Amino acid sequence: MFHVRFHPAAEAELFEAKAYIRADDEKEAIHFEQAFGHSLDWASSQPLIFRCFEGEFRKVKVGKFRYSLVFRMRGDEIQVLAVAHMSRKPLYWRDRGKA
Repeated sequence: MFHVRFHPAAEAELFEAKAYIRADDEKEAIHFEQAFGHSLDWASSQPLIFRCFEGEFRKVKVGKFRYSLVFRMRGDEIQVLAVAHMSRKPLYWRDRGKA
């Protein structure tokens, strides 16, 4: 299993997504958290099953929700660059991968 490191902006996006969903429906927020945990576990245990796009980036959908976890591999580390809503501006997070 790979070590996981979140970009600070990705952590903020995760917090915002949880808060947004929780404000609408507490039970859905719990489902979102579970789905996110499953997606993160899947990405960190089997990252190579996710196809690359835009070069080195990979993504995994968060359950039934309209969010994707965007990550890349660096050695033994999974770097989570975004928790991206799929209906918003595409690739807005790309500059986060320059570091």
